[in-house]
Amino acid sequence: MLVAANILGGMEYSLREARTSDKERLAPWTSHTFAWGDYVVDSFDGWMAQPQSRVLVAADDTDEPVAVARGVLLSVDELWLQGVRVHPDWRRKGIASDLGSALQEWGASQGAKVAQLMAEDWNVAARGQVQRIGFRQTARWLRAFQTTEHSGRRGATPIRPAEPLQRAGVAEAGPAYYAWSAGELSRLARRMMAVNWQWRRLHPADLERAADHGALFAGPTGWAVAAPRDNYLEVGWIQTTADRASEHLAALLAVAGAEQATALEIMAPAVPWLEQAASGAGFELESLILYEKAL
Repeated sequence: MLVAANILGGMEYSLREARTSDKERLAPWTSHTFAWGDYVVDSFDGWMAQPQSRVLVAADDTDEPVAVARGVLLSVDELWLQGVRVHPDWRRKGIASDLGSALQEWGASQGAKVAQLMAEDWNVAARGQVQRIGFRQTARWLRAFQTTEHSGRRGATPIRPAEPLQRAGVAEAGPAYYAWSAGELSRLARRMMAVNWQWRRLHPADLERAADHGALFAGPTGWAVAAPRDNYLEVGWIQTTADRASEHLAALLAVAGAEQATALEIMAPAVPWLEQAASGAGFELESLILYEKAL
């Protein structure tokens, strides 16, 4: 299905729905986007299979994909944009903006009221591009990462906190939500949570579902939603306080070890006291910027 066509500098491209066969054609120039590689090809089949997802490519005049982007409805009114990649030979031609516009039009047609995305703080080019097409920065988040004793890292030992976290039942969901709603973490997070590097608004039912699936943890230091992703334990929502933050992080590391995870990855709003606690506990830190645009 042809979505749009453009000719810039004698190079013609059209936007169309992605096909399963595009995966192997994207691989040669998307596999080394970052120093660690990329996730686009590994995620492609899942993107294509998800009902609330749309994947578009820009194709040249031989129908070879030269760019890709994905949009997914994370709720009835929230569109998440991700995975924008443009072949090096086709950059600076407005293709990323065209893909973003087409996905935003689709999201709006499905009822979305807002489009959101994330860019790493260091990625100046990506941040500039999304700002040029009307996105505004809404929040700064922190990715905190640390390996566990199961990673094979020399000298790594199990963490045994004085006040451990335990899996919590549904009865804890309400107190956890209300404590978070009244605190600094909720305000700076703009009442959002992260799941697999996607951000959306948190609702009380999310914590109830987490408890049903054994992913809500509670203890004297606070609460967290923690679930396995690959070999990691991913934490996309936490509630703690400045005076208990260091203990809370230690308790989460202990949970990761008990779950046989090779590493703990925490996504949390960039609160200075939390960043200080994570840095002091030896976490690797990365700054992430969330952007938003009304549809």
